[in-house]
Amino acid sequence: MLNKLNLGLAALVLGFGLTITTSAFKSAKADIQWNFIGTTLSQATDGHQYSTTMSPPTSCNSGTAAPCYLLTPETVDTQEKLDQYIEDTYGDNAAAVRDNAPAQRAL
Repeated sequence: MLNKLNLGLAALVLGFGLTITTSAFKSAKADIQWNFIGTTLSQATDGHQYSTTMSPPTSCNSGTAAPCYLLTPETVDTQEKLDQYIEDTYGDNAAAVRDNAPAQRAL
């Protein structure tokens, strides 16, 4: 009976060890930064007014009129997906996009 208990305990410890080891090597998910390149606040709800490669026309923290950039999950990797993400998160409320952006800028 003691051998069965030791074997069960060893299997349990091995199972937890494997679980911890495999989860430790999963890659961390990275957010994607979408820079707002629009020129009016009303464009803040349009995913096509953001770019992952172009810089905003004015520097971040230069004002509070528009969002400077948005951070999205790595699965939001196209402007079409960004459009849907903005709609799902903020609706058509451009001020909410601006107010919840990590940084704002002047227009």
